Amino acid sequence: MMIEVYNSVSGAAFFQRLLQEWRDTGARVTTYEAISESDYRARRGIIGRLTLRWRMYAGYARVCWRGARRQRDDSTLRVVTTNPFFAPALVRWTSRGRGKTIHLLYDLFPEALVQAGTIESDSWMARRCAAITRYSLRECAATVFLGERLRTYTEAVYGSAPRAVVIPVGADGAPFRNFPPLALSPGTIPCILYSGLMGSMHDSATLVAASSDESFTGVSWAFHASGVGYTRLRQAVGVRPNVGWGSALPDAAWQDTMKQAQVALVTIAPGAERVVMPSKTYSALVAGQAILAICRRASDLADLVIKHDCGWVVEPGDAIGLSKAIASIARDPVGLWAKRKNAFAAGHQYYDMAPIAAQWTTLFAELNAGSPCAMELCST
Repeated sequence: MMIEVYNSVSGAAFFQRLLQEWRDTGARVTTYEAISESDYRARRGIIGRLTLRWRMYAGYARVCWRGARRQRDDSTLRVVTTNPFFAPALVRWTSRGRGKTIHLLYDLFPEALVQAGTIESDSWMARRCAAITRYSLRECAATVFLGERLRTYTEAVYGSAPRAVVIPVGADGAPFRNFPPLALSPGTIPCILYSGLMGSMHDSATLVAASSDESFTGVSWAFHASGVGYTRLRQAVGVRPNVGWGSALPDAAWQDTMKQAQVALVTIAPGAERVVMPSKTYSALVAGQAILAICRRASDLADLVIKHDCGWVVEPGDAIGLSKAIASIARDPVGLWAKRKNAFAAGHQYYDMAPIAAQWTTLFAELNAGSPCAMELCST
């Protein structure tokens, strides 16, 4: 089996692990990318940022065009992420129907740009983005969604895909497999960790509103993040003895930090639940962290937390509800441990790369065989 993977950034550790799982089945995997994960996260000036954007959009469009036009035999499977959003449509059109293109929908456009305030919902650019999304859904052999609610919304707005499959992003659980969560020692203050981007898709306002409550001081907070939301949060909360502000961590330090924290903070801004499902959720699960989710109840993130009883769900804007959840984390170590154990069990049983890769392998086999595919292989 020949698998081509198109993703402008080479991918984090979990993505590399997924590719290795495919190779372990005997598949020949070829990747097409524009930049490595480390280069993408490197600090750069204005010229560097402009160069990066050129490489990830115009430059990567050429990479996609050259890769897809080779027209290998009809058994070639092309997994194309929406990074950038036009890549699935470009690869499908350029390949002229040879092989099968799988549309891996990471972010939904134009909704992502509208949510970020970059474009207006009724603008010319929004209509062009919508047309590209509609084409990708209609013409690609299959579309892989990251959550059931994301699938439902997308197909309701842009039409049904020939094959619609829900496969979570998942995580690489190997570094955490032998480190199940332990009960906190008496007197130990729980740590709530936020790791990763905090941008326009993430809610920070609710946390700012709750930071004035005394419950906020009953736990320790560790932030290793970047983005406009993180800048606003840091300015609003300020310097406090129980809050640590930091930037993104290298892999080894990140793994150590994940093992030490008891709770992962995951947020989705109102409206963004139609666009994204935060991948950091799955890393938190395999690390044995309970999930403190600030998101709408009608979201894939809330569904996951409730399904596995692995945390707390707080509606955006509900500062009182968030304060109550923080107080529960601080004052109920037995309940916290139970939710952490549930998170660890669910993470390794359902969201580690081995079970995730198995769902992909099933999809590959069905596409090559031409057999009908179930509407959902795994629901979050």
